[in-house]
Amino acid sequence: MTIIWETITIPVADGTTLPAYLARPVGRAAPVAVLVAHELFAVNPDIRGVADALAQAGYLTLVPEFYHRHAEPGRWLERTDAGRREGFALLHQLRRNEALTDVDTCLSWLGAQPDIQQTAMIGFSAGGHLAYLAACQLPISHTAVLYGGWLPTTDIPMSQPTPTLDLTPGISGRLLYLVGEHDTLIDTGQRGQIRAALEQADVKHEMVIYPDVAHAFFWPGTPAFDQKARDDAWTRVLSLLADS
Repeated sequence: MTIIWETITIPVADGTTLPAYLARPVGRAAPVAVLVAHELFAVNPDIRGVADALAQAGYLTLVPEFYHRHAEPGRWLERTDAGRREGFALLHQLRRNEALTDVDTCLSWLGAQPDIQQTAMIGFSAGGHLAYLAACQLPISHTAVLYGGWLPTTDIPMSQPTPTLDLTPGISGRLLYLVGEHDTLIDTGQRGQIRAALEQADVKHEMVIYPDVAHAFFWPGTPAFDQKARDDAWTRVLSLLADS
């Protein structure tokens, strides 16, 4: 399917301006629009590729630059030690209320587009944390969390003052959580906590643990990449979006 992409800016209630990558199919989009939350390295080519693939599947897709209060527009980071240091410095400046304000702004923008009836969210790693958080607080119909970390802790500002996992009863839509068995950021104990929280809150969910797979398995060309897990994850994400 032919797609159109562009960078847009959306005003936020706190007076800031949010840049975002927008990908759309040519012609009528599916009734579910998708918000993609980037990982540590911001809106890099990998994340834009996800947006393009979703647009090719028929979905209007928006990828906000959640570091926009502290990084120049268009800034993205390489998967290097320096990139990780800068990414963590930016992540630790992203407060819970700011992140939720940005998501809420983007959901409203998507919901105002022609023919859009529902909004979904997909997040990777730190963006997976944000997607889970947003699902707890905002009207999101479908949420896919790919190896979202720090949910049971208060290690990052988005998980403060109380762990994001404690907010699980607020989830009203469907949630898909995908993680590798050998993910050192989300160990067996944390996976058990996440599963228990979802079950106790009676959230409509699916949790998939990929055997012998590490954190950030989704990205080709990286040490953790696993083709089989990526293919399965993508199939599950598309199935989630189609189940509207």
